[in-house]
Amino acid sequence: MDLFLQTGSRMMSHNSELIAKWGSGTVILSPKNMTIEQMQAHAEKIAKKNGSVIIDPQFYIPRTKNERIINHPYWPQNYQTGVFFSGTGIKKLMDDLISLYIEPMRASVFIIPTLFLKDIEDDWNRCTETTINELYNRALEIPKYCTLCISNTLLQDETKIHDLLERITQYPVDGFYIIPVHPQNMYLVDDVTWLINLMDFCAGIKLTGKKIILGYSTHQLLLFALAKVDAICTGIWLKTRIFPLGDFDDSDDQNQGRKKTWYYCPQALTEYQIGFLDIAHRLGILDLLKTSENFESQYADILFSGAQPSTVKFSEHDAFQHYLHCLSMQCKDVSKKTYDETLKYLRIVFETALEITSICRSKGVIGKHRDFSNVAEINISLLDAFDSLRGMIYRHRWDSL
Repeated sequence: MDLFLQTGSRMMSHNSELIAKWGSGTVILSPKNMTIEQMQAHAEKIAKKNGSVIIDPQFYIPRTKNERIINHPYWPQNYQTGVFFSGTGIKKLMDDLISLYIEPMRASVFIIPTLFLKDIEDDWNRCTETTINELYNRALEIPKYCTLCISNTLLQDETKIHDLLERITQYPVDGFYIIPVHPQNMYLVDDVTWLINLMDFCAGIKLTGKKIILGYSTHQLLLFALAKVDAICTGIWLKTRIFPLGDFDDSDDQNQGRKKTWYYCPQALTEYQIGFLDIAHRLGILDLLKTSENFESQYADILFSGAQPSTVKFSEHDAFQHYLHCLSMQCKDVSKKTYDETLKYLRIVFETALEITSICRSKGVIGKHRDFSNVAEINISLLDAFDSLRGMIYRHRWDSL
């Protein structure tokens, strides 16, 4: 499984630095956060570092009031659903995306724009089929992935998810770019129905031979390596880890909330504010949270130099770089040669994280809403649930998925 960088506010320098460090990688560009000129310049910079870009058209809510995205040349004016999809609107959208974005920026994948999917609707299906048919009237050699921006309520309905799966697997596309709206904007999701439905949905797609990019993700979704999802995407702010649906109907998305610096402990799958590292230092358990040398990340070394963590200069920049670099390493490491090896490895990862976080919590060192202990047992149980649902066929098909 790969990690793709989900671009949001103030991420361009982070993208460039990480792609240079890794020697390759993929960046998903966001029209909501960048002008077309910025996207073009950034795509060129990423290409020079041996990286690639994907453009997410972010066409989820065509009537959005967000001024930055509606100023892009492909965005329709005076949008009306019936007129747009039955007339020249969809043709112009495709022409502009291809000629102004996809080809000049040398995108590695074409993300097919679709509407936000709140519920199973025939109108959504017709609009999506019209868009796909319009795309196939053009000669475009790169892979084509259909966007599935799915509401949390739909993902909590097993029957509707299976209905959706039956519909979309007939689409003549190479894969899907899935954006799952988190229930109640939870950072780490404790809704087992949402999680198992999403896992099973991804598995159903993979078993048809199509690829999956899972957008707006946190490290909790390392779990989806068991469904052999091809990539998860994340960035520096919460709005690149939890899909901010409300931003697409709001002209102001600059408010990131009160900013705090978090340290990501990869073996605990938990992020800690620096004050809690001070407690760990005082109690003599700080080394338990030190990042293993296997991650080859020096960004956070200063926190474990012997001084009180809050007295050293651990910058926001280093915290973000550390998180993204460690998660990239985890994504690459979690997918094994066989299904059973992957299942066993994930179990070890989650159980180790639970053990570490339990020790820390018993000493008063917590990660608050980013503490993996809040969902560790859920993630472990989902391994067993998925194994019962899909394990037999996944063992047989693993190499071909």
